[in-house]
Amino acid sequence: MWNVRIFALLAALVWPATSQAQTPPGNYPDKPVKVIVPFAAGGPTDVVARLIATKLSERTGKQFYVENITGAGGNAGMGQAARAGSDGYTILFVSSSYVVNPSLYPKIPYDP
Repeated sequence: MWNVRIFALLAALVWPATSQAQTPPGNYPDKPVKVIVPFAAGGPTDVVARLIATKLSERTGKQFYVENITGAGGNAGMGQAARAGSDGYTILFVSSSYVVNPSLYPKIPYDP
């Protein structure tokens, strides 16, 4: 489980450097980016999301902030992310519950 998290962290740290070279200055992001974590603050998913958001903010010079939306085993936060606009200013940071919850709950607010 930690191997996957470490890989995701390393991938996220490399991503801004490569995308910054491909995107002309003044484009994305030109306003703060919300990172939704559908779990309580202080948990492992939240800690990793905050580390990545901090690095993204440092690399891009723009604000990436974490918003914890708890409830329903993560479904509340995942549903809010699904309803967000598809403009790239809302990012969902989840664990395996994203693919497990459809088998545990009869109705979920997102389509994996």
